[in-house]
Amino acid sequence: MQLLQQPSKITEYLEAVRQQIRWKKAQSPVLEEINNHITDQKNAFLSEGYNEEAAIDKAIAEMGDPFVVGEQLDRAHRPRPDWPLLVITATMLVLGLAIQFFVRPDVPLGEWMFGRQILWAGISILVMFAAYFLDFTIIGKYPKFIFFGLCTITLASYLLKGEGRGTSTIYLLLLFPTAFAGFVYMMRKGGYSGLILCGVAFIIPVSRTNGNVTVSFLIWISCLLILAAAVKKGWFNVRKLLATLILAIQTVVVLSIPFLKGKQYFFDKMRVILNPTLDPTGYGYISAVIQRLLSHSQLIGQGLPIRGYGDYLALKLLPAANTNFLLTYLIYRFGWIVLIGTIAIFSAFIMRAIILCKKQKSVLGFLVSLAIISTFSAQFILYISSNLGFWRLDPLSLPLISYGGRALVTNMCLIGLLLSVFRTGDLVTDKDEESVGGINSSRFIQYDNGQIIINLKSHSIK
Repeated sequence: MQLLQQPSKITEYLEAVRQQIRWKKAQSPVLEEINNHITDQKNAFLSEGYNEEAAIDKAIAEMGDPFVVGEQLDRAHRPRPDWPLLVITATMLVLGLAIQFFVRPDVPLGEWMFGRQILWAGISILVMFAAYFLDFTIIGKYPKFIFFGLCTITLASYLLKGEGRGTSTIYLLLLFPTAFAGFVYMMRKGGYSGLILCGVAFIIPVSRTNGNVTVSFLIWISCLLILAAAVKKGWFNVRKLLATLILAIQTVVVLSIPFLKGKQYFFDKMRVILNPTLDPTGYGYISAVIQRLLSHSQLIGQGLPIRGYGDYLALKLLPAANTNFLLTYLIYRFGWIVLIGTIAIFSAFIMRAIILCKKQKSVLGFLVSLAIISTFSAQFILYISSNLGFWRLDPLSLPLISYGGRALVTNMCLIGLLLSVFRTGDLVTDKDEESVGGINSSRFIQYDNGQIIINLKSHSIK
């Protein structure tokens, strides 16, 4: 907004309001709203026969004392972290380190791995705060650069890592749903062509999973949720029935990619996933071990001895006890109460995040937060399912709990970005924003039926 082009009295009024608002990010949108309202009121008074100077004076007078207005807006628009989410995040991080400490005697190189996890935890905290103070609207400003830049980085990592390339790109791929949210934001006014292009776009990361069923499923479900939410809210301006058909076709294409890439191996793997007894000493071995351990677990305390093994030696049956199958280990070691507590803490995080996501006023804030929540939730659900033996998929991580530096840093980055949305999302508006019923719920200063309304979040001063 260019204040120098306004009459001096309006400029002075806006400057007085600005000086009361300490958060610089809030100053521009607040002053723009006030300026627009004063201009509208001035024009209304001009149409009633007042001269320019009198119209300006009356418009400013109706706004009220600039210092009082500025102080009210300053209190309403301060960057506030969402403390419940921060507390839950900190709890999960500390709990994860505590669990790794107790697990270390039962896993090879446990002491060394615990030390590395502490180091990664420190790095992840720095990454989270960096993402927290990042302006998340950059995802909407440069969606193509971010999305295709991430595609390029992932492809380079895939090509350069040799035999380890199957796992080297996994945690980069967890960032794709968030980047995809920006792509959907850019294409949301594109109608059917925009919807189809978005479907084509999330085929790209799925093709880079190298046949990893878990990652393919996570990206598919996250991106599908984002697209479905955009369609339901009418942002693509298409007929919902036809849009649903397009999404179904895109889903079939995406889910067929791993089958086409893995060929017979993938079909054989899926058969064993659905029925582990087909290969009890091979790929179905883990499922058999999980079933044995869980069947001997108790509600609280160490599981019952397994015939032929000592109490703790039974855990030696389970590989990756601190990574892929940590929850199975904890259930047998400490009881089913661990599962109840795990579900409770993750459910609290997810439900709190969903509540805040639904309150987002901007399309971008909603899409980005939905993308992160779906990525986080899919990891959790897939991990729970695998560790309970429901469906034998290779889990990624139990976010912030299981061992793994790259997983920890990636998830903490996503949580930091999520907190950034909830911290500043109230000030983000979309360029094509439209008001409903004459009153725009996201505007700070409004005029309706001869009344000035200052919208202070859940309170209004008239």
